Amino acid sequence: MSWDPRRLTEREPLPRAVALAALLLFVAVTLFVALHHEPWRDEADSWLRVRDGDFHTLVVRGRYTGFPVLWYALLAPLPRLGLPFVSQALLNGLIAAAGVALLLRLPLGWTTRILAAFSYFFAYEYSVIARPYALAILVAFAAAAMHRQRDARPYAYAAVLALLFNVNAEGFAIAGALAALFVLERRRPLGPTAVMIAAAVLSWLQVRTPPDPARVGRLHPLDLGAVAASIGDAFFPTVPFGFAGGVAILILLTIALRRSALVFWLPFAALTFLHAYIWYGGVRHAGITLVLALMAVAVAEDVKPKTAAALLLNLSLLVSVAVAARFWILDTNLAFSGGKEMAEFIRGHGLDRFDIAAHNAPQCEAVLPYLPGKKFWYAGIEEYGSYLEWDAKYERGLDVWYDAAEGRARRRFAGKPWLLLLSIEMPAPAGRGFRLLYTNRRPIFAKTDERFWLYAPLR
Repeated sequence: MSWDPRRLTEREPLPRAVALAALLLFVAVTLFVALHHEPWRDEADSWLRVRDGDFHTLVVRGRYTGFPVLWYALLAPLPRLGLPFVSQALLNGLIAAAGVALLLRLPLGWTTRILAAFSYFFAYEYSVIARPYALAILVAFAAAAMHRQRDARPYAYAAVLALLFNVNAEGFAIAGALAALFVLERRRPLGPTAVMIAAAVLSWLQVRTPPDPARVGRLHPLDLGAVAASIGDAFFPTVPFGFAGGVAILILLTIALRRSALVFWLPFAALTFLHAYIWYGGVRHAGITLVLALMAVAVAEDVKPKTAAALLLNLSLLVSVAVAARFWILDTNLAFSGGKEMAEFIRGHGLDRFDIAAHNAPQCEAVLPYLPGKKFWYAGIEEYGSYLEWDAKYERGLDVWYDAAEGRARRRFAGKPWLLLLSIEMPAPAGRGFRLLYTNRRPIFAKTDERFWLYAPLR
């Protein structure tokens, strides 16, 4: 049987057996890797926020995190039911699997759907690493699946976009573009439009700039490097010189989409502004551009996919699958972060009964999810805490030198038993009145700044 190049752009449903087999393989691979993954500080922060925070923390203080409450609302029952930290990874994996199930049903090329499901972003970054991105993708794909029914079911479509507005900034950009097209294409009922506007306002109220923000999140001068990285990493994640390939895909995609190109370019413009002037968090943010590209092809009614566009997109996805496989192997055999290993030592030796002074706070919070009920005394702000506040006070605490942090801890715990947890090694600890109890032994391949040293004062 000869290979038919039309399969590159075939938009008919996948055979049920093929789709089910792909989904089961996706779940098996990502679950295996997730159970070997050591969460880093951003994953820890979500868990600690719902474990130790209250309603005010999750809703009102959400302005400092940049995330609406929806992700935290899903997480909140887990620690309250007494479930361990790994339950967050399992919930995120379930959400990611649901998103991939929708992806496999979208009107895209057969090859594109299968490759995308096992590409870096879907099969590692957004499924193994537990952040709100998997939730955003699930709701975005739900909106894409309903796009052609938006006239018949306008309130259901508006409800999905309302959820998308309230996941994260990337979801807001996508929802805003789809809502604008919904309203401007033709005369629409006022009710669904009002639902979308209310959801957008609700999201903005939750994440608008607070009066005392940290440096991250403020406007800064144009960062063209972030824009270039976001385009290259979207289609060729972690691959050097991927920018040229990314630009080529954007050009071919625009030609293929024709009049429907606005479905892609409106949210992409919003994301580019976010990356260029506010915050580009690295490769994890770039993946939303790939999501946009897949959605745009799926919802476009007049798209005429060209073989060249499909070939280049699928080539990029094939490279991305290889990148995902590399990270599966690394995360299975090495440590992503040193937080879990340090926590196991502390808890295994009963040291969590002591006060622990910690510095620097962002790195050290990666240890806390494995110590139920425990809080560190963060020397930078001279307060007990777990999750990060991300206000100006917290930001100033990050600038405190380690020598100064040590001095603050000595004064705070003078005459009491205590320990000192640092994210850098103390030079000549005996000369400073400390002895090293433990440091990470497993090699760390990703968050190398999350290696820890635990000290006990000699007297």
